[in-house]
Amino acid sequence: MKLHELFFQRKFSVNLYQTLKLPVGEMSMYKDWVNDQRGDPYPVLHRRGDMTEQISDASYLLTSEEGGEITRLLGAFFPYYTYAFQIAADPAACDMGLTVCDRAGERRISVMLCRGQEIVVQGGDACVHLPCRFSVSDTVIVTFRAGGVSIYADHGNRPELIGDVPLDLLTEYLSYRVHASATVGVTTRVYPKGKAAYRQVESYLCGGISQADMKPMTYEDGTPVMEGGRLFITFSARLEVGCYQGIMSWNPSLCDFRMEGAMFFDTGDGQCCNDVAASVVYDRRAREWYLWVCSFSHGHVLARGRLKGDPRYGIQIVDVALLPTWDGADRTAFAGIKGDEDPDLALIDGKWHLTVCRLEPEDGYHYYRFVSDSPLDGFTFADRTPTGGKTGGLMIPFEGKYYFACGTDFKSRALYDVYPYDDFSRCDHLKCNFDDGGFRGWGSVIGVDIGSRKRYFWITFDRHNGSGYNWSYGNIYVYEAEEYFA
Repeated sequence: MKLHELFFQRKFSVNLYQTLKLPVGEMSMYKDWVNDQRGDPYPVLHRRGDMTEQISDASYLLTSEEGGEITRLLGAFFPYYTYAFQIAADPAACDMGLTVCDRAGERRISVMLCRGQEIVVQGGDACVHLPCRFSVSDTVIVTFRAGGVSIYADHGNRPELIGDVPLDLLTEYLSYRVHASATVGVTTRVYPKGKAAYRQVESYLCGGISQADMKPMTYEDGTPVMEGGRLFITFSARLEVGCYQGIMSWNPSLCDFRMEGAMFFDTGDGQCCNDVAASVVYDRRAREWYLWVCSFSHGHVLARGRLKGDPRYGIQIVDVALLPTWDGADRTAFAGIKGDEDPDLALIDGKWHLTVCRLEPEDGYHYYRFVSDSPLDGFTFADRTPTGGKTGGLMIPFEGKYYFACGTDFKSRALYDVYPYDDFSRCDHLKCNFDDGGFRGWGSVIGVDIGSRKRYFWITFDRHNGSGYNWSYGNIYVYEAEEYFA
């Protein structure tokens, strides 16, 4: 049997709207850290006026007769963290929110819920007012990103966007030297004879409002990395604006996804960049990881890196090197050509094969295949697809042979190409009972051993946007090959 002869049955589709989370901190309210003198988990950063604080019934309560303001440390600041707090009392007589401070303690950015009626975002020259309405038990959610911040209201059903605010000052915090010394605090301003109360305060990295670009992390031969019955998948966590490279694990026999980690990329300038669409390979012989990624942040060219540590878990800043740029007419050059993206790497018959989605001015994206003795350099051109519109290619081992599958064609619904890995002139297509309804998804077909059976799954996504941002798309679709059902 050949890969394109499989018939894939839809197992499920899902959108993980702000449900994937990596916890990075919280304000715990189980002990009375206000009055106890044997610890100081949330020290005071700023104080003005007369404030009375207490921990009661797992809530942080603040009152003032004449009015006052206090900021207590929550933890470190990172420009892609989400911060959330639940309101535990009528917020009409107080302001509640977050303050980002620099190393010297200067307050640089604030996001405040004012009297339960509006969100005020301040930073640099910006001061933006967003009308809203909050009451007891509602949760305020604040997601930071490069150049902006998104604010949500959760009234108990789902987070609803209040507004997305561009904030140029936040680009400074992409620098490791800047954000590594920054802090974020919980700021409360109580008006005379007023009261404020928090029931829960937490910080986490959120998996986005949509998910796209799902691809298995693999061993050198293209087989998926699987431990504890779970595959490890790289994906683009799509935000209201922007995205970043997330990592999740998945039990392929279930609709069971867990956030495991995230990668941000430093090309040598000290910036933590939110590049995506990474190919991550573990070479069991060399006991090291290889990574190829599109550096959208540095000219939309490819970058690569070598990792000794396991990149699957936690939040990591990965050092990568950009391919030397090339602006010549020869598109077969192994170099950083503007527009390159969606790389894939695999070792086949003793040679490393790298596929690159390369933009041709006349015909859109084609896939180019390069071959080398090294996983990170020295590649020479071997092949290219004759037609354009490609995306999301993956080299797939199947029954002793290798194939290359990718999405294709802006104008066709859910069309997926399949080629012999070494002959891009021979094209067939993936088949399924219910397609994804979109265009240019990813051809991530994954073969895994489950019990006594070899089962083949296909995970892809559509282009259904989650916001007005053009790249906020991604509902997840999962299929299983009929011929290999358990």
